[in-house]
Amino acid sequence: MRTFLRSIAVTAAAFALAGSPLADAQAQTTTPKKRVFIDQDGAALGTDMISTLAMLQAPDVEVLGITVTAGDAWVKAGTAHMLRMLELTGHGDVPVAAGAAFPLINSREQATAWEAQYGEFSYKGAWNPGRYHEPGVVPTPPTGATTLTPIDLHGALFMIQQIRRYPGEVTLWVGGPFTTVALALGLDPEIASLAKELVLMGAGFNVGAGGNHRINGRREFNWWWDPEATRIAMSAPWKKIVITPVDISVKTSLSDDIKKRLAASPSKAAQFVARFHPPGQSGGGGFMWDEISVLAFLDPSVITSQQQLYVNIDIDHGAGYGQTIFVEADMPGNPPKPRTMASWWRVATVQWDLDLKKFYDQFVTLMTR
Repeated sequence: MRTFLRSIAVTAAAFALAGSPLADAQAQTTTPKKRVFIDQDGAALGTDMISTLAMLQAPDVEVLGITVTAGDAWVKAGTAHMLRMLELTGHGDVPVAAGAAFPLINSREQATAWEAQYGEFSYKGAWNPGRYHEPGVVPTPPTGATTLTPIDLHGALFMIQQIRRYPGEVTLWVGGPFTTVALALGLDPEIASLAKELVLMGAGFNVGAGGNHRINGRREFNWWWDPEATRIAMSAPWKKIVITPVDISVKTSLSDDIKKRLAASPSKAAQFVARFHPPGQSGGGGFMWDEISVLAFLDPSVITSQQQLYVNIDIDHGAGYGQTIFVEADMPGNPPKPRTMASWWRVATVQWDLDLKKFYDQFVTLMTR
């Protein structure tokens, strides 16, 4: 009854304002925020935390929640890393849920067997020998232990809940492997059509660097960690898919110049980066993998070249396992004709190039606000 009365009062107020100067002024100054749900893996330092923080810093974005998925780190450790970052940067009110703990099929043992046949991977995330620990272990993050806790709901269910809460309005932004997304789609296939769009960092196309298998840029870590989950997610009927691939990511660098510009700001976000990424340190190769995806989502004019392609992943358990596969959206001709593809192929907008100065300047502005 109380909710009903409140609704009547709000409606009456709206009618009273309609056509008034105050209503006109409000219409001009009030712009709805972009609703975003973040799905990310959780390395304590580097692009996972910095890109998530950049999205949180955007004044025109409402982050509905964050799911942490295993990839760069195990899910329990990654969740602790994410919570600590939120705590240190003043974003501790954003709910975080732990998502998928393991890939659907791929495993450390299978990856080792693959390497014996086809060559070693240069980067394996949570499976990296130099820093490996059991999945249930949560070492104290280099940023310190957190006092925050995740919500008591699996990340896949949290994702479904938030997308269904705002049908047609939620951008699902994915900066890590697709395992939690695949689980959510298995539970509720309609979330793909209910979401506004899928925006992600992943895949590699025509670049000879940045991949996790020596110089093979087509085997990009986020997609390789769980190829079957990638196939499920990339085959779903999203209204729109935007990909930031390795090809564009390796054109950037979290340089000492940027770090010094951030260090000069009292902003908690800027100080987080300055403290844990001091000049001379270059984690993750120094590339700003996920940050481009965030900045391009916030301001598409950062991107200077992009292309429509059918994109998916090779899930054949041979030499090509985990590699990006792609086809031009149109057949050559005058005029070009749209291709007819199997249902598991989806067209995506693939970003090829960016305005570096604008990207760096906007990144610094965002992180120092």
